[in-house]
Amino acid sequence: MKLLDIYIIKKFLGTFFYAISLLIIIVIIFDISENIDEFLEKDAPLSEIIFDYYLNFVPYFINLFVYLFTFISVIFFT
Repeated sequence: MKLLDIYIIKKFLGTFFYAISLLIIIVIIFDISENIDEFLEKDAPLSEIIFDYYLNFVPYFINLFVYLFTFISVIFFT
């Protein structure tokens, strides 16, 4: 693999994972702020919230936005 290819792949993947991570963190914060009353009302344990709810929640949003952030990453690093 040429040096230029490695540089482009690093820039693309760095931008892509940074953008996806930032979006997922923002979405989780908003979801927690919307659902905190329900979590407290039902006395849901923290491990159940994290492993049952958000472990299924995060891949759904990654799958939903992967195409958009692929496009944004290509536009941003070029």
